[in-house]
Amino acid sequence: MNGHPLDINLTGAGKRHGRQWILRDINLHVPAGSMHVLLGANGSGKSSLLRMMCGFDRASEGQVEWKCGATAVDAMSLPLHIAYCAPDQDLIADLTVQEHIRLHWSLRRAWEGLTASDCLGLAMLETKGDARVGDLSSGMRQRLALALALATDSSGLFLDEPTSHLDGAGRHWYGEQLKQWRRGRTVVVASNHNTAEFPGADVEWELPLS
Repeated sequence: MNGHPLDINLTGAGKRHGRQWILRDINLHVPAGSMHVLLGANGSGKSSLLRMMCGFDRASEGQVEWKCGATAVDAMSLPLHIAYCAPDQDLIADLTVQEHIRLHWSLRRAWEGLTASDCLGLAMLETKGDARVGDLSSGMRQRLALALALATDSSGLFLDEPTSHLDGAGRHWYGEQLKQWRRGRTVVVASNHNTAEFPGADVEWELPLS
């Protein structure tokens, strides 16, 4: 891992879309190296909370603070410390799978020794390297997005409903790969109570939080 696992602390945090408050007065601490799960039905705010925790969305009130070891990390530099995957994550449809992997590694760093060919194998797309991303099935695209997140050298790993679009074999693949590629990182998963998405979790939070 490049540096220390991420420590996340939310104090009185809330998120508002327009006039509607999605979340309010959230006080959570995710210790470095732990795995936390945000559980809730659709519309409960779990994805909004996950996006606040990984710095994509600014809190409308309160504070979200991040540290790697003793070093504070600001929201602008946070993307370099994390990996993220969500069902609505955009992949570039007109690139081939190999081109997409190479583009990703031109922007982020893979775990030491990992090659683009290794990443194809990790995603179970060995025969699809020259296929357009847009021509892949939804399950294949989800495996590609997950493989890139898992294989990115990062201090935190954020996964929003990671088994979306995956069949039974894909869900088994995800569980095995998460165990292998967790590598001491802090992990936060948002899930609609799908236990296959958070094997070995340390803490579960049910939304809305009381």
